[in-house]
Amino acid sequence: MNFYAGRIKDLQGLLKDEKLDALVVARPLETAFLTGFSTDGCVMLVSRTGVWAFMSKMLLEQFNSKAPFVKAASCDNTLEAVISKVKEQKFKKTAFEPETETYLRGRFWAKQGCLEKKGLTASLRLVKEGEEITALRRSCRVAAEAFRRIQPRVKTGRTELSVARELEDLMQAKGAKGPSFNLIIGFGAHSALPHHESSERKLKNNEAVLIDFGCVYNGYCSDMTRTFFHGRPTPEFLKVHAIVAASQKAGVKAVKAGVKARFVDKVCRDHIADSGYGQYFIHGTGHGVGLEIHEAPTLNAKSEETLKTGMTVTVEPGIYLSGRFGVRIEDSVLVKKNGCEILTR
Repeated sequence: MNFYAGRIKDLQGLLKDEKLDALVVARPLETAFLTGFSTDGCVMLVSRTGVWAFMSKMLLEQFNSKAPFVKAASCDNTLEAVISKVKEQKFKKTAFEPETETYLRGRFWAKQGCLEKKGLTASLRLVKEGEEITALRRSCRVAAEAFRRIQPRVKTGRTELSVARELEDLMQAKGAKGPSFNLIIGFGAHSALPHHESSERKLKNNEAVLIDFGCVYNGYCSDMTRTFFHGRPTPEFLKVHAIVAASQKAGVKAVKAGVKARFVDKVCRDHIADSGYGQYFIHGTGHGVGLEIHEAPTLNAKSEETLKTGMTVTVEPGIYLSGRFGVRIEDSVLVKKNGCEILTR
């Protein structure tokens, strides 16, 4: 069976389990996940036993070359075409995923009597396999290689934005499509802002440097963070960096199939708290990564999810001392039966 056809079959199984007749799929990320076709303008209808796709005539040939296992048709109005098919097939319970829809499209489906059902396609994306893992490994390797090249080039007088641009260029030169998010380059006090926006701020001697980055390779994202000191590190920086490094190492060691995601967060958080810096760890420990930079599961104190073999998650504890510096160390890892594989090294 075709790789993508197998995913559709899995989705059809979920529809049966949820007692739904069909699901509307319209966001390019999900249509690409199910068919390999990622261009905007395609709307799919997946039922328990069939699958249809509607698009403009100019996309039809390309779609058919990617997904011959789907019944595709051209039309002037994709939304109306889907509803027409729903009525023709006499589907009584057709759903859409509100988290993947635009506001206007969501309103349209709701007015047509479609039901909201969260997380169906996302649940299929939780566990990676085969080509997905290959792409994730490569995406992470490209990012790690780019960091090794950029680190010695981060020198006094360089701006945060110049480092971000060069890092993007280095990743693209290795085959990446582009960055997986707006790269975070923080010098000095900016490193204490977890979601700092890279700026024209210049690096001075004897300052912390935080680089949070990743790329997209064959559709899959990587995510990693490194923090180092430019110049002679202060005793406080060395202390904090050592605490975060030990916390992150313990968190990575805790990752394995069958472990609650919140346990990994607890391991990291307890180490930082026991070291006297608990109030300065101000975010969750990690998140899933795949077709999107932030996916399920979440690794925080409230998470109810259990890690499974084939999930890819980040482990990224941090300590942030406002106005001075911050330290975050992050790796993307692949969950395995008895541990995990660090992808970003």
